[in-house]
Amino acid sequence: MTELSVIIPCQNDARTLEGALSALNASITHSSLNVETLIVDNESEDETQQLAQDFVKKFPALHIRVFARKRLHPGFGSVVRYGMAYANGGYCALVSADGMDPVELLPDFVKRLRAGTQLVQCTRYIRDGDQKHIPTAYRLYQSIYRKAVAWLIGESISDTTYGFRAFDRVFVQALGTSSKRFNICPEMTLKVLLSGGKIEYLPGQPKPFREGGSAKFQLPYEIGGYAFVVLRAAWHKWGLLRWF
Repeated sequence: MTELSVIIPCQNDARTLEGALSALNASITHSSLNVETLIVDNESEDETQQLAQDFVKKFPALHIRVFARKRLHPGFGSVVRYGMAYANGGYCALVSADGMDPVELLPDFVKRLRAGTQLVQCTRYIRDGDQKHIPTAYRLYQSIYRKAVAWLIGESISDTTYGFRAFDRVFVQALGTSSKRFNICPEMTLKVLLSGGKIEYLPGQPKPFREGGSAKFQLPYEIGGYAFVVLRAAWHKWGLLRWF
């Protein structure tokens, strides 16, 4: 039985996908993890989908399954939820197609999940130097967002926005996620927290931003969704509006 489903959202990631899969393959083959890898292509206009099919044989240990979404909402969150719907593993992990994530942490993620944690997330802000590759503007908005969460919800969270995480699939799907963009990440974190689920944070250093998921994040288009998520969490915390 598959234990971990690794979901890799893709859109025009032909240049970086192989590197991301190579790093993932190295992490998996040096552990005893039973995984499947769901490459979810969101109407790429380059060779992403064809390359993904080629990688099925190149990386047999990853047990790659390729999905092609057509004429659906293009946002990151929509792609993640699509992948979760087709996942077979008891746990899911989100991995960027740009190869930025420190995927060597995945075995430790799963170890924590086996012990009863509902969500394990990589954090870039509890160990000196881990944030060095994050652009200054990103660090600033993430700092403001963490302070907003602490003020509105009364919880100090070391990293609310980083997508590299693993979680109990059934637990998270039972809570429900509705965000269509990158704000699915704080939505997931805050819902697990407010539901009484256990969250653990492991320090990790992302690689420098490249083409792919990280570079696709555009703050002006995402800030409204991020603000909405923390407000919904606050309303739920205060008993004004049920969120799940």
